[in-house]
Amino acid sequence: MKRKINIGLRWLLFTATIMQAQFANALDPVKVENLQANDGIGIGMTVTAMSIVFTCLAMLYFAFKLIGKISVRLSRRRAMVSSGLSREKAKEATEQSGELFAAIAMAIYEATELHDEENTILTIKNKASIYSPWSSKIYTLREIPVKK
Repeated sequence: MKRKINIGLRWLLFTATIMQAQFANALDPVKVENLQANDGIGIGMTVTAMSIVFTCLAMLYFAFKLIGKISVRLSRRRAMVSSGLSREKAKEATEQSGELFAAIAMAIYEATELHDEENTILTIKNKASIYSPWSSKIYTLREIPVKK
């Protein structure tokens, strides 16, 4: 465990050193002047930054999609192993049809949307008692000190 922590700390230090060198290199006055001369408004920098962000988002999308497909395959395999089913029967057992989801959605819609419009005015009545336990001292968790 200690070895893993040491390796992680070394990797973090190595990465920080490389990033510091890259930032120092990027802030070179010659490079800054070159960037100002060639891309005065900053359109090139903006397009580059946005393309990097969207490329990373697309990679994350495909990674999550791949993880989802792998988990579905693993669940099918577990269903096959646990119940001794063939591949086709396990696929039918783990997949639900769209008709089932459509029927459930229609039932929920019918159950919630057929009511008449109700009055949405709320009436708040004050209670006769003024006592509120929110600031009551008897409900605190402190113990009374015992003098000896």
